[in-house]
Amino acid sequence: MKNFFDIVLKKSEDWEHGHYENCQFNAIDFKALDLKGAKFIDCEFIDCDLSNLSLTGCTLQQIIFKNTKLQGIHFENVNPFGFECQFNDCLLRYSSFYQVNLQQSSFADCDLTESDFTESKAQGTAFVNCELAGALFENSDLRKANFENSTNLILDPSSNQIKGLQLNSAQLAGLLTKYQLTIKG
Repeated sequence: MKNFFDIVLKKSEDWEHGHYENCQFNAIDFKALDLKGAKFIDCEFIDCDLSNLSLTGCTLQQIIFKNTKLQGIHFENVNPFGFECQFNDCLLRYSSFYQVNLQQSSFADCDLTESDFTESKAQGTAFVNCELAGALFENSDLRKANFENSTNLILDPSSNQIKGLQLNSAQLAGLLTKYQLTIKG
């Protein structure tokens, strides 16, 4: 596997399977590329499209995704060692974080519609200003997680660890959905 350090890639034709460290990927459509087993350490993906790719065995350590499409990605297939990603203004619809340790990760201004966080370890994770319509949180560790200004959060407090969860008062109804209450005012 080739090693690449301190480079900026702007075309998918420049992609080679390998180990990338301190690299930046700008406006690349990765959909036709094979990323299985590739290593990314301290890299940035800006305005890229990785939708529906298999990231099986990929290493993602200290990664920043900005304005990037990551729809349908199964992050549970990524190498769990050192997994750390910051997602900023990203499209993550239908992605899966099943049993993923997200404690070193964050989400800001992201669309997480229909994403699966079942059994994820998201203690202290920020989900700030995110769209969460249909996102699934089941048996997840959400202690001290921050959901400030996120919309459409629905989760069952009896099937998730939520001590210290940070919410806005408008989000409280999403914790009571299973009781089918009518909340007015």
